[in-house]
Amino acid sequence: MAGELPDYGKPDRLYDIGDLLQGYDPSDELAFVKSWDFGAYRRYITDGSATPRTLDIRLAQAEHDARIAEALKAFLARPTEPTLVGVMGGHSLSRLHPAYKAVAELGRYLTKRGYLLVTGGGPGAMEAAHVGATFAYADDATFARALTALGEEPSLPKGLGNILTKSGDLAPGYEESADGARKWLNMGLEVRDSAPKERGESLAIPTWFYGSEPSTPFASAYAKYFQNSIREEALIAQSRAGIVYAQGGGGTLREIFQDVELNFYASTPDDFIPMIFFDPDDFWQRDAEFDVSGVTRPGIDVRDILERIFRYGRRDTAQILKKVRFTTEFDEIAAVIDTRARKAQRELAAVLNAPA
Repeated sequence: MAGELPDYGKPDRLYDIGDLLQGYDPSDELAFVKSWDFGAYRRYITDGSATPRTLDIRLAQAEHDARIAEALKAFLARPTEPTLVGVMGGHSLSRLHPAYKAVAELGRYLTKRGYLLVTGGGPGAMEAAHVGATFAYADDATFARALTALGEEPSLPKGLGNILTKSGDLAPGYEESADGARKWLNMGLEVRDSAPKERGESLAIPTWFYGSEPSTPFASAYAKYFQNSIREEALIAQSRAGIVYAQGGGGTLREIFQDVELNFYASTPDDFIPMIFFDPDDFWQRDAEFDVSGVTRPGIDVRDILERIFRYGRRDTAQILKKVRFTTEFDEIAAVIDTRARKAQRELAAVLNAPA
């Protein structure tokens, strides 16, 4: 596939899914790799990925990302500051997995309570939160049908990570992976379009560092960055009322311990951002089990290490550990997040009113 790659651009607002999928033809098997979003990813890889080849490239990426940061402030600026709750989790979680349904149900519940959900904007657990927000005001039957339909295309193809060479060229045999991404996207777009007119709002903060995977089509707006480190900081920093952790892998673990760092230095218990470990499989409360073939039961027990870290760094451990919850009870989650909602709004207002 040939074609001129897009430049880095100078956005004056956040992206919507129409921007990212510009040039996308649902009937074309190569639709995903012909989209503007994938073209931007190819540009990023061609120019050196996370280590730009020249100063001009670095500056162009930096200007784009700075403009997205300002657009994000503009998106959040409204008569009453929104209360943001982060939802983190693995990108590989299948749309058929019970944990996907659980995260979608929680996203629906929190959106109806007035919270604005923010995720990394990818597939898996991240998408599930946006699905719940989208169908927050739909009836139960409509929501159930949406989840059933999504299960018909449960996962992205595994070969997407190798769809480009290091030089940014399409790898041999890319067509099958591209078509799998199209089918996954098409089902998401079809389900999104089936939602009632009244839909809950949600925010995605993805990155072209993981641009081989399409962003979920369910978010209201996308603050998409080139530099993943800036994106991760924005993702954690914006989730001021609390962060929900669904099951995940390395990326989710990084977000957990980035959150731990901020909470380690929180001035008072009121400044501590609630950490909610949410999964019906108790993923975060037991270690994985293995046999000769590999993992037979996934899990990463983080309870002891979190308690030891906070006991080492703080004298108010008993108070702050009340904000570290391992639960799937919606009312319990909301109660913990509610305790920080007003302070989160004040903090966001201070950020929005600060000069660029």
